Formats: sequence, C-alpha cells, structure tokens
Amino acid sequence: MLLVIDIGNTSTVFAFYENETLVKSLRTKTGDYDEKTMKNIPYSIEAAAASSVVPEVNSQISEIIYSVFGCQVKFIDGLKDCGLSICTDYPERVGADIICGAAAAFSKYNSAVIVFDLGTATTVCAVDSSGRYLGHSISPGIKTSFSALHHYTALLPEITDDFVCEEVIGKNTVSSMKSGVLLGAACFIDGMSLRYKEAIGGEAVVVVTGGMAAEVLSYCREKCIYHENLLLEGIRVIYNRGL
Repeated sequence: MLLVIDIGNTSTVFAFYENETLVKSLRTKTGDYDEKTMKNIPYSIEAAAASSVVPEVNSQISEIIYSVFGCQVKFIDGLKDCGLSICTDYPERVGADIICGAAAAFSKYNSAVIVFDLGTATTVCAVDSSGRYLGHSISPGIKTSFSALHHYTALLPEITDDFVCEEVIGKNTVSSMKSGVLLGAACFIDGMSLRYKEAIGGEAVVVVTGGMAAEVLSYCREKCIYHENLLLEGIRVIYNRGL
C-alpha cells in the first residue's frame, strides 16, 4: 500500500492507496503529528510520497513514517518527473502542491487545464495541451482574507465558520464581508479562468480543489469541475512515474 502525504500550511492529510483506490485518509493540524496515531493504522505500508509547502516539518514527518512503517518518504519538487514540462523561471521553486494538482488534472483530462486550489492561499496554474506547465498566480485564501479583515481593522468582526453568502449587496457588516470575500473569490475564479484561457490561446478544463472550494463553487458562473482529492491523486500519479 502507498501512503501519500499532503502537507499544507494549515493541515496535513495522510491518505492510503491500494493501487489507484483511496482506502482511507486522515487529516490533522500541520506540525501536530502523533506517532501513536500512525501506529493504529491497520495497513502494511510499502512506500510513502509527500507534497510539502512547510519544509520545517519534513524531517519530523520522515522520522515518524520511518519509525512506524520502516520506509523513507520521497518528497516531490519541481525538478522531479511529474509528467509536465515546468516552464517557469525557477522550476525548483514551484510549490509541490501546485505541481501535484496540475499533474493530476493533466493526467486525468489529457488537455489544457486551469487548476484553482482554494486553501490558506488561493493558487491558479495553467498547463497547455502539450503538457507544458506555464506558470501560476497566488492570492490570499478565503479564510486568510477574513482573518486579515478582522486583524487589520478596528471594527470588522472575525468570521471563522458559516461561509454562506445570502446577498450580493450586504445589508450589515457580516453579510457585507461575506459578499466581498466569498463572491469575490467566485468572481476571481470566473475572471481568472477567462484571462488564463486567453493567455493559453484556447479552451481549457477548469478544475477546482482545496478546503474552501465547496463553499465557493456554487457562486461561480464559469463551468468548473470540483475534485476534492486532486492533490492526493497528483502525489500518487507522480510517485508512479518513478519518484
């Protein structure tokens, strides 16, 4: 069985694959790792692969996985064979999470793809029909935006749940913040999809993933495909290419 690990800024997901089938997944706060939890996993792990955007926890993860399962964790970066040609100024600096999402989407659709990942940061990347990874955009994530509004203003409240926007034109502070952030995120997806397609020079499949994707997609007007486990699939795809 293959263990794939998605180490994000806020949370880490441990997923267990039997060939192409996702058998089980566990989510925990990044950095809050418990060896005892891993020891309770009733699976025989033969290999482990990881995407990490938090380098300082990589050694901790590696030590736990080796101690419990006896295998080394292989980490993905922009220089590994991911099935794409990374056409950026510094391929080694492209986030492993972005690469995994792009690799999974291109592998699945075998066409030009635009991938949005709505996490702590919101990222957009593009792959053309030839498999060239063209680059990406980075903006504040939805929860990050709500947090910034609260922490950097005197009167705006903190919003940590109930991410539902009921009106375009807000009638009170909370509804106004939700309109600005949630509908703003949907407009970001709609608008950036169009601009990315123009930059690519044709149509592309728009794929959305990430912890906040479900909350935002209902407000989008462009056609988008939601993939909850896109990054996990990307790690598996890249591992199978000989990581």
